[in-house]
Parts: sequence; structure tokens; C-alpha cells
Amino acid sequence: MNLNHLLEQISTDRGSETAIRFSGKEISYTTITEAVRRLARSLYRLGIRRCDRVAIMLPNLPQFPIAYYAVLRLGAVVVPINMMYKGNEAALVLEDSEAKALIAWSGIWNDLSRHVSVISSLKNVILLGDSLPDDAFSLTKLISNNHPMTDIVNVEESDPAVVQYTAGVTGTPKGVELTHGNIASNVNACREIMQVTPQDVLLTVLPLFHPIGQTLLMHLPLCSGATMALHPKFDIETVYNTLMSGDCTIFVGVPSIFNLLIDQINEDNAPPEKPIRLCVCGGGAINDEVLKEFEKAFGTYILEAYTTSETSPVTSFNQWRTGRRVGSLGHPIPGVEMKVVNEKGDEASIGEVGEIIVKGSNVMRGYINRPRMTEEVLRDGWFYTGDFGKMDINGFFYLVGRKNDRIIKGGFSIYPSEVETVLYGHPDVSEVAIVGIPDEIMGEEVKACIVLKEEATISTEQLAEYCRERMALYKVPAVIRFYKDLPTTSTGRIDKDELRG
Repeated sequence: MNLNHLLEQISTDRGSETAIRFSGKEISYTTITEAVRRLARSLYRLGIRRCDRVAIMLPNLPQFPIAYYAVLRLGAVVVPINMMYKGNEAALVLEDSEAKALIAWSGIWNDLSRHVSVISSLKNVILLGDSLPDDAFSLTKLISNNHPMTDIVNVEESDPAVVQYTAGVTGTPKGVELTHGNIASNVNACREIMQVTPQDVLLTVLPLFHPIGQTLLMHLPLCSGATMALHPKFDIETVYNTLMSGDCTIFVGVPSIFNLLIDQINEDNAPPEKPIRLCVCGGGAINDEVLKEFEKAFGTYILEAYTTSETSPVTSFNQWRTGRRVGSLGHPIPGVEMKVVNEKGDEASIGEVGEIIVKGSNVMRGYINRPRMTEEVLRDGWFYTGDFGKMDINGFFYLVGRKNDRIIKGGFSIYPSEVETVLYGHPDVSEVAIVGIPDEIMGEEVKACIVLKEEATISTEQLAEYCRERMALYKVPAVIRFYKDLPTTSTGRIDKDELRG
């Protein structure tokens, strides 16, 4: 089933009700659905057809879900792009996905244009904003100037819906291909666990290009008749005041956001008279003390979830029906199996640490253009997550560590090779190693350990600026240290454990 069928049904039942709150305005389901239909017609006239890939690079604006559902309505495939990517990073995604069209915010076009002009697959650029280049289409006009398309392309559960890019161990992002069935099953399971109803208002501050934002903060409310309280960017004071006001009923965040909110708490403040009924934390482990302090201050509950891009993204949840264990990943969601295996691939015993593997309706089809990598992680129907964990006697899963060196900062994955590749491009850098170090707010931060070439005089700030010009800001090292030599293990590999110390 095309997700547009769910949106259409909700629009029929709740057309005049609010689908999105944004900047003091309330946008009804009828208005959203009409905009989706009109944009779908425009995209069709531009040549977008079933299975074509359309990239979306927009901030948290109502046009994001409108564009997203318009693409899906045609049976085409959405390629969300991180708004923090620089032009060269976005170009890698566009080229790898062979995107036929790009829908983007005009404010980033100057940086994008010189990188995407040589991508042969890209036939149309659609921009949101003013003062558009002559060869670009206006998103606003495409929504307003066409008759609505009432037809919805029927799709199979196994048909692709989204290519979600995530950081790659080689420094190049890899595209996770998710199907309509993957997403629909994840939305349905999360609706059941979170008990979402049309009366709920979901505070939406996580970026919609992020898989958690798409599933839990866009699809879930819009396919449940609830309301998205959409904010264009994260502002800690706004989030804090909203939680205290009782204007929303559900809040979804990553550990770093909960850490920041703790810092806003005044000891004299009493819990809100109408507390938010549920909070969800995904994208990494939340500190036990932060969770308890947050719940006490806001008079609410936090349910921890285990999420990966390859699993649409929710795999397990602390759930009302099975209870919760603070600090755990909870139990698998309906339709999903999880287990821990040892190095031989045998199921680990209770309490034994091994690799977490997942099987179910939420698991991706694979990585596009990377058959060997897909074969490595998808074996006999199981997805090998690369995360180390364990299971207790009551079936609760716990995350212990990561099989690779991935850094998770504020819910975003960063692979050291991404940053190392950029720094190796600097003429003064002889050797570099990137490691993750603990950070109370973001969970982890990026540390760059660098050996400079002889007679180099560059400063740490100059290197940081060099990085800021070439990569998304969240990847830029927060700590840069110079070394005479990098420590190595007995086998000659760089000893990253020592560098983390």
C-alpha cells in the first residue's frame, strides 16, 4: 500500500482538523493533501515516474512532508539529504542515488550549484524561496499552478520508497533502500507502542531528513490523524517552554537534546500542571541519571528505543505491555526478532556480549550500488547491526559498544574515515586519526589526532576552519591535538584506544 492511501483516508475522516502547526498557523489535513496532489501532478509533468529517485533537501517546513508524499504518490523514491551537508557532500548522494530531480531550499543553492551541475542523472532542480536561477523551477508555483492528481500509483510492500543515506566506513555515504512495507510496518508498530491517537500533538524539532524524524515525527502523526507541531530548527528555550506549557503530548528526541534540556531546569520549578504524556529517546543511549532527572522535572516518562537507518529506523522499544528497564533497549517491536550472536554466529547465552542482529518487516532491502556490503550485513534474512550488546533473562536488550569505530554525536553517525579523508587533503597534515570521546551533551564528540609535516605552522583553529569549509558542521572535530607520533599497537595499527584516553 502506498502511504498516500493512509494520508487520503485520514484527510477524508479529519479534513478540517490540524495536520501541522507551524509559525503560529494551523494547516488542515485537507490543505496538506491538496498540496500533495498538486505537486504530484507537477512532478509527473516534469517526467517523474515510478521508481525514479527524487532528492529532498529542505529544512523543517510544511513543504517537506508535501514534497515527500508527492514523490511517493507517483511510486517514485524519496532521497532525503542532510541539510547540514556541504555542496560536495550532497553531490555524492545525488550522484550515487542517480536522482532525477532535486527539491531544495534556495538558501543553499549557491553552494550546491557548482557541485551538482555535472551530475548527468539530474534533470530538474526545484527550489523553495525567492530570486531563483533561470534554470530552476519554483516549488511554490509547482504546488499552486497545477490541477490536483487524484490517482495514487499502487505499489507492492517490497517496492522501494526511500533511499536513506547514512555514513559509510569508506568515507562515502551509503544509501539504505527502504520499502513501503518497511516504513508502514514501523509506523504501525510504533503507533501501537506509543498509543498515538488523533488527539496527540507531537513536538517536532528533530530534522525531517533524519530517519527518526521521518518515521516518528512525520509519518506517525500524519498517518494517525494527529498533529505535527513543526519547528524549523531546534531552539532549546522553545522546546523547554513547550514541554512546560503542556501544548504537546509527545516529544521525541536524541540523548543530546535531553542533556541540553536538563541544563535548563531550575531547581525552583515545579513540574508542569499538564505534563507531556510521553517522551521517546532514540539515536543512542541516554544516561540513567539524565533520564531520571528529566522525568522528575517534567512529570513524564521516557521510553528508550533502539534505532538504525537500516531498520526504518525503530527495532526495539521499552514498552508498556512488557515493562521497561532504564538503560535498556527494551524488547523488539511487533513483527521484529532480535538476538545476540557470538563470533561463530551462534546465539549468545543470557548476559553474554555479542553482536546484535535483527530480522523482520523493518529491515532494509539493502544498500544501493553496494552488493558486497549488502551481503556482509544481510545473512540468512538477518541484519548484522555491527553493535555489541547483550540480553538479560527477561528478554531486555542492552547496548554495550560498537563493532566499528563509528561516532554517534547528537544522534548523527560519523565514521572517522570521513573526517580523516578531509584532513589528509591539507598540505600540512602528515598523519591523522579520528576518534570519538565522551561528551556530556552530545554523547560523543570528534577528536582529531594529528601529526604535522616538518616546518608546518598551522594552528588548530585554522585546521578546524579548513574542516568547516568542507564538511557538515557536526562532523568538524571539537578537539584537535598535535602529536609528534601517533601510538601504534603491536601489529602496527594506530592505537585508537590510547588516543581516546
